[in-house]
Amino acid sequence: MQSLYERDFYSWTCQQAELLKEGRLNELDIENLLEEVEAMGRSEYRTLKNCLKELLLHLLKWHMQSSKKDDLHDMDEWYRSWRVSIKKQRREVKHELDENPGLQNKLDKILATAYKQARETAADDMDCRIEDFPTECPWSYERLMTEDWLP
Repeated sequence: MQSLYERDFYSWTCQQAELLKEGRLNELDIENLLEEVEAMGRSEYRTLKNCLKELLLHLLKWHMQSSKKDDLHDMDEWYRSWRVSIKKQRREVKHELDENPGLQNKLDKILATAYKQARETAADDMDCRIEDFPTECPWSYERLMTEDWLP
């Protein structure tokens, strides 16, 4: 027979919250509760990484495209779109760190992973070689988050 956790996750969460409120700790579903708490932490980590990835992706595209002449696209519109996205992602990164300051000490690792993913995506999106982008992130976190800075 399936447990409440497996049958009805919502009801399970309500039950676990009620048990916590009432101090009935010995009745908690510790194994699944632990799994869910760890998953919440991973989710916050992933959210910050994805925000940094998007920020880096648009900065890489900006940097690559601004050095080329392009008669096929309305560059003013393209650049405006990237500027809007860059500004939005900077706000999102700041928000995530404000909400989860414990991630601050993991920034170097998160930034390295986000840059690797952004580099791969930028190469695919721009139909160029991955080697056209630096292997390591060329910008510090502080530089990335500098309002109105563009490479």
